[in-house]
Amino acid sequence: RISARVLNTYGMGSCCCVPVVGHRAPTTHGKLQHHKSTSNSSGNGTRYRSKSNSRETSFNRELTFRHSFTWQNPGQINDFYEMKTQPLGEGGFGVVTKAKNIVTGNTVAIKSLQKDSIDDIGAFKKEVNVQIDLDHQHIVKLYEIFEDSFKFYLVMELCTGGELFDRISDAVDKAGHGAFDETHAATYMQQILSAISYLHFQEVAHRDIKPENFLMEDSSEDAKIKVIDFGLSKQFTPGEKMLTAAGTPFYAAPEVVLGDGYDERCDVWSCGIILYILLCGYPPFNGDTDAAVLREVVRGRFEFESPHWDDVSQAPRKLIKRMLTLDAKKRPTAHDCMENRWLHDHAEKPKRTVHIDLGNRLRTFRGASKFKKVALTLIASQLPQKDIDDLRDAFTTLDLDQDGMLSVQEIQEGMAKSDLQLPDDIMELLSAIDSDGSGQIDYTEFLAATIERQQYLKKEVLWAAFSRLDKSHDSLIHKSDIQGLLKETDDSALVDDILNDIDVHGDGEISFQDFCDLMGQ
Repeated sequence: RISARVLNTYGMGSCCCVPVVGHRAPTTHGKLQHHKSTSNSSGNGTRYRSKSNSRETSFNRELTFRHSFTWQNPGQINDFYEMKTQPLGEGGFGVVTKAKNIVTGNTVAIKSLQKDSIDDIGAFKKEVNVQIDLDHQHIVKLYEIFEDSFKFYLVMELCTGGELFDRISDAVDKAGHGAFDETHAATYMQQILSAISYLHFQEVAHRDIKPENFLMEDSSEDAKIKVIDFGLSKQFTPGEKMLTAAGTPFYAAPEVVLGDGYDERCDVWSCGIILYILLCGYPPFNGDTDAAVLREVVRGRFEFESPHWDDVSQAPRKLIKRMLTLDAKKRPTAHDCMENRWLHDHAEKPKRTVHIDLGNRLRTFRGASKFKKVALTLIASQLPQKDIDDLRDAFTTLDLDQDGMLSVQEIQEGMAKSDLQLPDDIMELLSAIDSDGSGQIDYTEFLAATIERQQYLKKEVLWAAFSRLDKSHDSLIHKSDIQGLLKETDDSALVDDILNDIDVHGDGEISFQDFCDLMGQ
């Protein structure tokens, strides 16, 4: 028996126990069906540790702070958001509703969760913490959390394009056989692998990769994908095996099914299943029951059957075979898959050049006060996608390996290709941007350094940022409010330095007008 948990961003199911055998989830060629997630334990998610990889660079930093601006708002949710009456989705113990921020007018999705339907509140909070610090353009954002006597409310980025599952089903219905062409399949898979590779660099395994757990940003044909549902995610220690049997039968890796221990490459197997489905419209392993499906998964034998695969070239078939390697030790990592030539050649290319004055914007950001850098990073983390399309395009163009992070080399090469003058002090500029001390430039850091003045000087944007910094809710920012943003929480001198830099009245407090004046400098 294993615990089944459905924790989709737009609709939550209840926790229950179901037997591995006997749960029917039939599939047929050309028809995809929804399936439930399973786990033999719950509440494994914890906050990830600082990211690191082979591209890490040593910067001489004067300021380091966390980018996690998701916070527990002690107020009443109806004082901050106007919630629609018609839900976007419903589940066993949760409802998702579209809402509007009363101050900014931005639309969000709010997930309301009944406390009495959550078995372990502590475990639930740990699961939420997995998502709090993630910073990637293909991972849905969590903005803030409310709580009352009966419910939790998760305020999240609104995605209006439905599930990837629905896109696949529509494509199958339209095509008659098969699903997407190789360009669409490669584009979707590149975005999925970018997010999964990023998660693995953060030492987080998702463990429930399936089409239902990817939302489309909007309804356009070229909408971007967002990863959701971190209910079964797990912070892992490199070199140590995970043991929890988590996932969904049609997408679970064989080593997870066998229970002998597994690592983060279980997610790569699941991505291989999705790539197979993207190209033909049905999963490689079928059966009338979960038990029958799992037997096929463990055997690991699958075919590229006619006529569904007649128009698919050999290159994606080879990639699928690598991703569905039975021996997990021989299976490529998500980052290895990102370097696949077929993906690189067939995925839609970002714009060839950067169309913003990157050098001047980076230099302006470097010259800002320490406090202003913190405020700009906060603002960048909260902006809706419609306000930053040009900046996302620039980031994607610079991100040559599409892993969701920028190295010094990528920025240098990207600026050269765009005929932008490379500043002599590029290392100093990038040091000022790398505010979380990771050794590379992540998505929010880039947005903070390149956002235009007319975007962040809107009164409603400034008030929303000020309110988020005002932890004491007395319409003033104090030393303790600034202290909470810094990693070096015992560095009182640094906090005093930041506060003295902006405390024009010398009273240790910053009013909203002081804040506006500072941001306008």
